[in-house]
Amino acid sequence: MKKQLAQFILLGLLSVGVFSCKKEYDDKSLSPLQDSVAEIPITVPNQEFFERFPIVTASVSKKDAAGNTGPFTIILQIPSDKGKIKEISRITTGTAGLANMTGAESLSYNYDVTGKKLVPIPGNGTNQITFTSSLSQYTTYRTRVGAAAAGQPAVVAPTAAFNAQNPNQLPFYFLITLEDGRQLVSTAVRVRVVD
Repeated sequence: MKKQLAQFILLGLLSVGVFSCKKEYDDKSLSPLQDSVAEIPITVPNQEFFERFPIVTASVSKKDAAGNTGPFTIILQIPSDKGKIKEISRITTGTAGLANMTGAESLSYNYDVTGKKLVPIPGNGTNQITFTSSLSQYTTYRTRVGAAAAGQPAVVAPTAAFNAQNPNQLPFYFLITLEDGRQLVSTAVRVRVVD
């Protein structure tokens, strides 16, 4: 009986010791119920859907003023108290889009093949910036990049065709430069091809 009582008391002390421990989370780790939010989050106020990523749509049946098929617009925004956006410095797309953010400039969506340089999209001195393109321009980009140059990762992404049973979604990534020189990379913003 004494042995069982001693074991019970020992088990009780161990239980109290284990349950009294409290995990301390320093500034570099997250508690189990805490959201991971960037210091300066980039949001897409004109998103039409949110399915893990913000989604805008582009219709294959619409044309813009220049005759391009499937115009779409992506508005990127940061909180108004976090600064002003100077420009979109780089745009990448495709399955290797994020990896190509630091890769060859020629793999960027906003690369000027004639001038052989990146063409940033200037901001307007606010916390919002607008990127406008079309499925026609995306198809031209996809054709230009092709299977990529030797030694470069493939950037070929889904075609800009409409498929009702399995909608194509074209992922875009943006490198945003603020007026104070800080740079931010957005999460994927997807363009869903619709009829």
